[in-house]
Amino acid sequence: MAWLSRDSFGCMVAAECQEATNLTSHIAFYVMTRGNNIPGGRFCATMSGFMPKIDIEIPHPVSAIITIAVALTAIVTVDHFTDFTASVGESSGGQAPQEIVRDAEGEGLRLRQQQAVLQKREEILRYQLQMLREERRLRGPGISSAIETDIDRSEQMLLDLIADQQEAEGKIMLTLKQIWDAQGRAITISRKAGHAELSLAWPVEPTLGISAGFNDVHYEEIFGMPHKAIDIPVDQGTEVLAAADGVVEDVSDNGYGFNAITIRHHGAATLYGHVESFLVEEGDTVRQGQPIALSGGRPGTPGAGHISTGPHVHLEVFVDGERVDPIVYLSKK
Repeated sequence: MAWLSRDSFGCMVAAECQEATNLTSHIAFYVMTRGNNIPGGRFCATMSGFMPKIDIEIPHPVSAIITIAVALTAIVTVDHFTDFTASVGESSGGQAPQEIVRDAEGEGLRLRQQQAVLQKREEILRYQLQMLREERRLRGPGISSAIETDIDRSEQMLLDLIADQQEAEGKIMLTLKQIWDAQGRAITISRKAGHAELSLAWPVEPTLGISAGFNDVHYEEIFGMPHKAIDIPVDQGTEVLAAADGVVEDVSDNGYGFNAITIRHHGAATLYGHVESFLVEEGDTVRQGQPIALSGGRPGTPGAGHISTGPHVHLEVFVDGERVDPIVYLSKK
């Protein structure tokens, strides 16, 4: 048998009180806790006057103390975790923990992609330079003076960036941010689109095929990031058509950066990237086949940004917050 007083052990929680002889001078109390299954334990707590004394009869003191310590630690841990969860929720604007984790994972993924893209900085610029020279070659002697001037200016811009690493990295990082911002808004828009069977028309005629497909391996090798879209090569300034009826929810005009339009449809959202100029405004209702923009993509021109495969339409499709292969929903050609 062992007797422990309050002075030698601290304040304890009683599971069973032995007796209370005088309700005026003694207060007997019961507190049912996780410690009420302590083997061989009988607790009695009395409070007399202003100097309360707690006597504890413990047949097996060592095992009982260990059990009590474990129980108290568990209670404190749960309380601290609850407080931490509440404080995190308040500081994050009421986000659920799983949303915070998802945001953190997304931020980590973006950081890794940014590093991968910057490592390929010079390769990206030289690839775009190659595309410009290929465009000049394909146009041949009949190339217009306006287009030739554009290509000359774009070539010089790329050569300057190749020579200035810091400037190049800044431009590429800005383009990445503009792309991610537009995609983030499109994800949110698509979650409000409901669920419906989706059928899309081509925003431009794919007479030259597709220059980069969904999850295109060759694209990722060059640019250092996955391609969750399709690129449809067309002449600069081609009319871009709405792929389905819907409402224009986002117009991202970043000047010579990455320009895009996002339309909400029944069941999905579509994003049209690298557009040179806009023919609609946010809030406009559009019909399938209606012109919404003029295409861009040539490096050094409005809307192209600094991650582009040349003149084309960049098409992304979002269903319930996820990017999906547009080919699945586009009419067969």
